[in-house]
Amino acid sequence: MNLRNFFLIIIIVIGIFDFCFVGISAMGQTEPKGGMNVLRREMVALEEAFETIIDAVIFENMELIKPQIPPFHEARKNFEEAISTGQKIELPKNQDKFKGFVKLDNKFQKDFGALEEAAEKGQKGVVKDKIHKLFDACVVCHERFRK
Repeated sequence: MNLRNFFLIIIIVIGIFDFCFVGISAMGQTEPKGGMNVLRREMVALEEAFETIIDAVIFENMELIKPQIPPFHEARKNFEEAISTGQKIELPKNQDKFKGFVKLDNKFQKDFGALEEAAEKGQKGVVKDKIHKLFDACVVCHERFRK
């Protein structure tokens, strides 16, 4: 199997994983008026950014990453505003450990910032390492806080 086919298989597997892991995990998280809650919006924005970031890593084109970042930051800003104003954010499980969730999320944001910085500098190897670290963080968080 050549390297290109290997990466295509990875893209397909991640696409399937992406659909199952992120899309389903936050289903049912709605605001009282029927809209999507701030946590779900952050997850959807992250999912969309990750799709392009993975393509950027596979095709070694770090310039693809920058345009995907602003929607994620906007969703994150809304999440932080909700927390600062005391809005209740429901986790799918372990609501009593919400502070732990916020701690993990803040660490994730810091690592995501490092990925952004590496992409801006064109550091392909660093971006690749950071995306692995971020995916690992996704798995840990979902194991702890999703159904």
